[in-house]
Amino acid sequence: MIIFIISMVSIEHHLKGTLRTQFEQELGIVASFSLSAINSVANPVMVTPFNSSLDLLANKVASSGDARITYIHKNGQVLGDSKLTFEQVLSSDNHNNRKEIITALQKGKGIAARYSDTLKTETIYVAMYDQKSDYIARASMPLNTFDSSILNLRLNFIFIIILTLTVTVVSGFLALKLIRMAVIKERNLQESKIIARTREITLLQTMTTLLHGTENMADAAHILSNIVPKLLPPLSGAVFFLNDDDVIQELAHWGANWSCERECTSTTCWYNKFNKSSPLHSKSKQNINEDCSQSDHLICINLCADMELVGGLHFITRGEVISDELRITALNLSEQISSALANIRLKNRLRNQAARDPLTNLYNRRFMLESFEQALNRAERHERNLAVLMIDLDLFKQFNDRFGHEAGDMILQEVARQFKENLRLEDIACRYGGEEFCIVCPDTGLREAFVLAEKLRSCISAQVLTFKSIELEPVTMSIGIAIFPNHALTSTELMGQADKALYVAKRKGRNCTVVAQLKTPQQQEK
Repeated sequence: MIIFIISMVSIEHHLKGTLRTQFEQELGIVASFSLSAINSVANPVMVTPFNSSLDLLANKVASSGDARITYIHKNGQVLGDSKLTFEQVLSSDNHNNRKEIITALQKGKGIAARYSDTLKTETIYVAMYDQKSDYIARASMPLNTFDSSILNLRLNFIFIIILTLTVTVVSGFLALKLIRMAVIKERNLQESKIIARTREITLLQTMTTLLHGTENMADAAHILSNIVPKLLPPLSGAVFFLNDDDVIQELAHWGANWSCERECTSTTCWYNKFNKSSPLHSKSKQNINEDCSQSDHLICINLCADMELVGGLHFITRGEVISDELRITALNLSEQISSALANIRLKNRLRNQAARDPLTNLYNRRFMLESFEQALNRAERHERNLAVLMIDLDLFKQFNDRFGHEAGDMILQEVARQFKENLRLEDIACRYGGEEFCIVCPDTGLREAFVLAEKLRSCISAQVLTFKSIELEPVTMSIGIAIFPNHALTSTELMGQADKALYVAKRKGRNCTVVAQLKTPQQQEK
């Protein structure tokens, strides 16, 4: 208990410093984003006490998070505040004497903590200054957030201790119960040998039905690893399949006697048999690999369908001799497995051809549009955000003309690889056409989408690529972002808004990310 208390105090002290730094970083990002969001205002902002555009913009930016947003001119005049009404903004004091404003004007970024009369609590302020526009964006957040985080940590530690003790006690009872059940199951197994044949036929029919109804190899592996050991209890074994690259892969294995040494021996024997020039026979009896089946403790069966190799089925025992009855059962089993694996492989090939771009292996445009509608419906139903990123490689035609289309194809493949490494599993990345890509990100707000876009852009531009020993020029890309429901409500409109933002990025000089413009209140009324 003493060690726990000391650990709690140490963690709490460390967490306070970490959270303070994290909050400052997050507020800096929000302030920078708020500063760049000034460009989304439809008309240029004039520094007058009669223009409420920045006040409206502060409210919109603050609505996406917990931070308070304030826009300030370099002369100290407050132009907008998400916590104040427009009338209160007009009557606000000059902020030139604020510590964070003074530091921001000097260094571009200022941080300060003090008591806020507006929020009635100790508050941390982060201000960012843009010399080009002479505007300051300030993001702030109450410091008492630290206290709630520390309290949550304490409660979590207490919960973990209670849960651990509970799980330990329950596990003990469950272990005893499982041991007792295992003893009863073994006794019942000895008593059920009379109905073994009927059970075998039922299992074989069940396995056949399940295998022909499955869509992928993972499900097939699960079915085989659960049913085959029940069909042939005395035997350990494995199923191998030949993938599209003609590489032998283990699909599933079972039994205590299937070790790495046995696996390597059987796989080598099977591989040598398949590499012989003799044709594969259609009769399953002739598909027994006689080279490695002379042993009384080993069976190797070639899995073939329509005169095409599909895989291999191996069985092995240690000590026991494999009876003729078990060998016949194994042959009958191999016929069903061969047909099922061939069907699954064909389904996978057709599915990939229909949904994937052959060069980049990203989703194609058709699949993306179908998935986009489904993701948009889920976002609307659960009232969540959805981000669309339209991406175009800069000056790619000139790159192709200079280095050739083979180099261009390599660049496209490298871009696709970066997408796969940096995107989530639920994100949908597709090659939209030529050098243009589209990424749909469910449950992603504006800030997360902007951070992701900048990350992808930085990863691509930082790549040092060579083609035929020639170092290629850095590849850059322009990105346009649109968010549901901020910018549009339909997939067509969202992609259109993202595409417009992409063209703005092109006009701004390329190699940048631009967010689609929000509609002004006048445009929304129309």
